[in-house]
Amino acid sequence: MASPGFDSVADITTCPGTDTCNLGISNSTEMARVLESLICTEYEHLIFNRNIKIKISGCMNSCGQHSLAHIGFHGSSLKSGKLVVPAAQIMLGGGSLGDGLGRVSDRVIKIPSKRVTQALSLLLDDYHENSQEGELFNDYYDRQTKNYFYLLLK
Repeated sequence: MASPGFDSVADITTCPGTDTCNLGISNSTEMARVLESLICTEYEHLIFNRNIKIKISGCMNSCGQHSLAHIGFHGSSLKSGKLVVPAAQIMLGGGSLGDGLGRVSDRVIKIPSKRVTQALSLLLDDYHENSQEGELFNDYYDRQTKNYFYLLLK
């Protein structure tokens, strides 16, 4: 009765964002819907992967717990000349380590919101192509370093 991928990379955690929150900068629920659709159509092999968690918050307050995700996004904005455009801060490397331990994600780069699907595709493709056999996402992130991912997403 449920869609495939419960509690997997295709099951993105999010706060309500601008739907109901006065602090929300971005529509995190819509961003999650778009990213879940991307995963289900282009990354079917990951639908049951429970080792990568994606979380989205509509602002920096972390109600969607983006700072505790392997791949996290939070709503923000970027200035382009006199214009202000919606953006997403990408955070990588966080999550639960088990036994009540965890780690907070690193802020890697801020990108325009319209590029979030491209960024997720870059991250997932890079992980698939360059990770070692059985290497978990955070181990891959640690091995490659924050600067590697900044340059990848820049």
